Amino acid sequence: MRFVLRWFSRPGREGSGLFNSALLAAAIGVASPVSAQAADNVSEQPVASNDPWIISVGGMMTVSPKWDGSSRYGLGGMPSISFRRASEPQTFSAPDDNFDITFFTGKRFAIGPVASLRPGRSSEGGRLEGLDTYPWTVEAGVFAEFWPIEDQLRLRGELRHGLRSNDGFSADLMADYVQNYGQLTLSGGPRLVLADDNVMNLKYGVSPEAALRNGTVAAFDPKGGLVSVGLSAAQSYVWSKEWTTTLYQRFDYMVGDAADSPIVKDLGSRNQFTFGVGATYSFTAE
Repeated sequence: MRFVLRWFSRPGREGSGLFNSALLAAAIGVASPVSAQAADNVSEQPVASNDPWIISVGGMMTVSPKWDGSSRYGLGGMPSISFRRASEPQTFSAPDDNFDITFFTGKRFAIGPVASLRPGRSSEGGRLEGLDTYPWTVEAGVFAEFWPIEDQLRLRGELRHGLRSNDGFSADLMADYVQNYGQLTLSGGPRLVLADDNVMNLKYGVSPEAALRNGTVAAFDPKGGLVSVGLSAAQSYVWSKEWTTTLYQRFDYMVGDAADSPIVKDLGSRNQFTFGVGATYSFTAE
C-alpha cells in the first residue's frame, strides 16, 4: 500500500505560513505538493523492486487574511515534498486539500485520515487589543472523496478535531470540476466551512471581560453552524517532467454567527480572499 500525502494551510491567518507549515511537516514526517496534479491514490498493483521513486519538492507563496475574518492581509508560505513510484499515476488534488493518507481506495472513491494546522490569533495592536487570543493547534480527523464523473467531478469532505479537548470540530465540504487541456489543468468549485460551538467561540466569540478590555466591541456568544460559503479555483501547468507551476485563488464569504461577530463585522471583513502561486520540481531517485 502506498500513502497519499497532501498538506494545505488554511488562508494565511496570523501565526500561519512557512514556520507552521514546516512545523506540521516535521511532526508528521512528510507533506505533499500544492500542485493540482500532486497527489496519488493507493496503488492496487504490486510495486516492482526496480520501480524508481519520483520525489517532488516545492512550495506556494500566498496572500491571505492575517486571521479569520481579518480585513488585513499578509504573506505566507507552504513548503511541500511528496514521493510516488514511477509506475503509479498522478491524480487530482486541489491546493486547499489538507494533509491526508489514503487507506481505502477504489476507482471512484478514497477514504483515510486527514490532518491540518489551525492557526491561532494573537493581539494585533489597537484592533484586537484586549480580546482573547488562542493558540494554534493540529486538527486530526477523516476525509472521504467520491468522483460522480470519473476524472472530471470530485466531491470531498473533511471532518477534523483539534488535539486539545476544547479545540472543537471543523469540517470542509468541497466540489471540484476538473478539466485537462494538454499540459494545462483547470479546476475549481464551491466550498463550505462548518464549525461547532467550541471553534466558533474561540474564533468569533467575545467574552464580557474581553469586551470591557477592548472597549469598542460588544460581548458575543456565537453558536456552531455554517461559517462561510465560497469558491476555489486553480490553474496548473506542466512545463516539463521536472517543473509544474500552479496559480490558486479562493474567495470565502462569511455567514451566520461568524459574519455577525463584532470581530468580523466591526474589526474585519466577511469577504475573505486568498491568492497563491507555487512551483514544484520533480526528480527520479533509484
